[in-house]
Amino acid sequence: MALSNSIHPAPPLAGLTTYQKAVLPGIGVDATVDRLRRYVYLETQCFFILAAYFNSLPEWEVKGAISLHLWQDAEHSTWFRTRVTEMRTPPHNLDKVPDPALETFIGELQQAANTAEFLTGIYGVLKPALIASYEALLAVAHPLADQPTRRLLHFVIQEKTEQIAWGREAISALSPSPDSTSAWEAHLRAHLDAAGGVDCTGPRNDAEPPRRAVSFPPSQAPCRDPRFSRVWNSRGMVPPPESPVHERIWWMMNVRLNEMHVSELIASVIIDWKGQPWAFYHDLARHLWDETRHCMLGEVAFASQGIDFTKIPTHVGFAEYPNMKLEPADRYAFLWGIEQGLMVKSGKQAEMALAKAGRDELATMFQDFDWADEVLHAQIGRRWLEQKYGSREEMNAVYDRVRPPYDQMKDEDLLLPGRNWWPEFYARHLKDKDPNVGQETAVAPPVAGSGY
Repeated sequence: MALSNSIHPAPPLAGLTTYQKAVLPGIGVDATVDRLRRYVYLETQCFFILAAYFNSLPEWEVKGAISLHLWQDAEHSTWFRTRVTEMRTPPHNLDKVPDPALETFIGELQQAANTAEFLTGIYGVLKPALIASYEALLAVAHPLADQPTRRLLHFVIQEKTEQIAWGREAISALSPSPDSTSAWEAHLRAHLDAAGGVDCTGPRNDAEPPRRAVSFPPSQAPCRDPRFSRVWNSRGMVPPPESPVHERIWWMMNVRLNEMHVSELIASVIIDWKGQPWAFYHDLARHLWDETRHCMLGEVAFASQGIDFTKIPTHVGFAEYPNMKLEPADRYAFLWGIEQGLMVKSGKQAEMALAKAGRDELATMFQDFDWADEVLHAQIGRRWLEQKYGSREEMNAVYDRVRPPYDQMKDEDLLLPGRNWWPEFYARHLKDKDPNVGQETAVAPPVAGSGY
């Protein structure tokens, strides 16, 4: 095929800009790096704040959203960190406080009195200020010379805009009145203004605004909102292996639904295992979001049958025991030991086979991605725990040491009244929902329900 000889050329400069705009100067490398350093600090601090309060926030939907957002914030921090190192700047001191007034503002963000105020600080003050700064940088960054920075900013602005849209709806839903958080928002804006804004270039107040005493300290004990009337240290009695395939699939969806406690364990590790490389926290942010996604898969499965998932017993012991009793590295080794154990044929592979045996297309797709995620999580755990403990043998030894007290706690919970709730629930709400009920297929029972 001959090349075109058209006298009408394609758009120049890769379509990024025009010659007329490209001849206009933008800000240089040093000024860009200075702003990106501030962005790294604020994105990183936002990530740690969301993780620190993850267990304390009782609202289920809030936990779900901030799981996504703290991973996105970790991504944004990583993107900006990488871009800084591409511009003649070594990766040292990227976590250094760029301005004491910004540090004060970050401290004030954590003095919220309730969830509505907490969300107001993050989604009503900090993230909108970040977007405004990102857009200001886009306005002065050269469209060709600094295209790599501009590309990152476009992606970050898109995700931050979506985060803020969720945040505004959540604040409205959780606020007792439209003006209930206005004073708190003004208080935080005064502290951000005292720093000269995100860029620290705006006019500063001579006097520091008043500070608020600690009113909503974080806790590593997992919380649930009042809709959850049955908060237990176990999931209840696991259906026996001879149960119908259909019933075992639905129990597997219940296992997915309860994986919020895995996210709550990981959040505590992020906060309590201090002094790790940034890549460690970035990896755990992804791990946390994946586990909450798995929880949402269970939520969707029950919602598809018109079932209010908040009425299903919720299991918090898998987070509460390690968060309150174990050192952070041991907590992660405890989780890794369970996830590594799911890599055998009787683990995730068997769960996938169970869903297929029941000809449940939705459960099969859910388990397909759950399995892929868990392979990644076992790799993440191995990568960081080997650096801590030195060998896989020592990691296994830690797991073997910390697992028995958890099992004892769970076994004691199973002796309490009401723990064998599943048979009646299944018979009432699920048994007749599928035409395949009672049709057995030769498939090995998975370990769903015996791990977490």
